[in-house]
Amino acid sequence: MIGGGDWAADRIVPDAMRALAKGEPIGVRNPAATRPWQHVLEPLGGYMLLAELLSADPSLATSFNFGPQLEANRSVRELVEHALRLWPGSWADQSDPQAPHEASLLNLVTDKAHHQLGWSPRWDFATTVERTVGWHRQVQEGQASALACCLEDLEAFEQVKCSSAHAHQEQGPAAGAVNCP
Repeated sequence: MIGGGDWAADRIVPDAMRALAKGEPIGVRNPAATRPWQHVLEPLGGYMLLAELLSADPSLATSFNFGPQLEANRSVRELVEHALRLWPGSWADQSDPQAPHEASLLNLVTDKAHHQLGWSPRWDFATTVERTVGWHRQVQEGQASALACCLEDLEAFEQVKCSSAHAHQEQGPAAGAVNCP
């Protein structure tokens, strides 16, 4: 999961943003590892939809996965290379065969959320990376505050929600549950 405002250590996106801000190469421990890259707003949107639908249908009180489309399952190398198209810099392969094992492939199965709730992710891989890098770069370069960037992301995310709801109103009750202005 990625998005603006994540400053945790030993996570590829925050580490990459810190390196780019300092003009240093991004250190990549496992460039071939594949991850389900999704923006932090995606699962939050899913949980909000679930909460809304639960008020009308308590039988939905079960577990759900909210994850990206399969096309967003990309390697760390692809993530870093896409980020570098948005914020120029370089990266260095820091693979260490002696390092603790990391899973090479992670994936989320979201069929249940799609079929029972009518949920699907709003942002593709490119948009997710662009919003995340843009957030960090604007804040780092003093072009906008963290709050302003968060509000901009929320507004952009909400616009996709409303567009999707209007486009899919005939696909079931979950699409009709979306409240758009």
